[in-house]
Amino acid sequence: MRTLTAILAALLAAPALAATADPMPNLIPAHDISGTYLVSGKAGPKTITIEYSKTAGVLRLTPPGGAGYLLYDFTAKDAKMVMPQMQRYMDQPSVADQAKQLQTAGNSNDVSVAKTGTETIAGKTCTDYTATSKTKGTSSTLCVTDDGVLLKIISDNGSAVAQSISYNPVPESDVQVPANYEQFVMPQMPSGMAMPSGALSAPPPSAMNGMQMPGTPNQ
Repeated sequence: MRTLTAILAALLAAPALAATADPMPNLIPAHDISGTYLVSGKAGPKTITIEYSKTAGVLRLTPPGGAGYLLYDFTAKDAKMVMPQMQRYMDQPSVADQAKQLQTAGNSNDVSVAKTGTETIAGKTCTDYTATSKTKGTSSTLCVTDDGVLLKIISDNGSAVAQSISYNPVPESDVQVPANYEQFVMPQMPSGMAMPSGALSAPPPSAMNGMQMPGTPNQ
C-alpha cells in the first residue's frame, strides 16, 4: 500500500507546497466524493475504492479483497487500518509521518511546483502539476480539479488514476471505526525474547488476502 500512503501524504503536504513557484490548490475535496482508482506499483495494478466525507473530514481507502480498509482523519491527522473480519482496528502512524516529511521538505523550499497544463480524467477536468525535490532530484505529477479532487498522482512509488468519481453523499458510518471494534496493538518484546506461539490473534495471511499495511515495500 505504499502508493496509498503517497496519496495521503500528497494531500497533507499541499499547504507546504503552496508557498513555492506555482501555487498548489487545496487538495482536500470541497464536498463528499466516492469513486475508484487504478493503482499501479511493484505488486502490479489493482483497483481501489475511495470515499470522502466532508462533514467528518475523513478519507476511506479500500483495496480489493474486502479484508480491510484505511481511514485517514484530516482533523486528527491520524490513520487507522480497520479489519472487519476480526472486528479490530490498528493505528497507522507511518501515514502521517510520511506526510510530515513531505511538509518539512516544502517548508524548507526543497520542493518546486510547476503547473503544466490540463486534462480530462474520469469525465472531470483537472490541472496538472509537477512537484520536484531539488535535493533528491525526484518528482511527482498530480492532476487536481478546481474543487480539490485529486484525480491522478504519479511518483517513484507508483501511480493512482481515477476511473470513476461521483459527488453522492457519503454516510458518516462508512468513514468511522465501528464502536464495538477493539484496538489491536502490536506488543513490543524485549530484545532476545521470542513471541510464544499463538500469543497474538493477528489476522492470518489468508484473512488479509494479500493486503499489505501502509509503508510496506510490496506496493
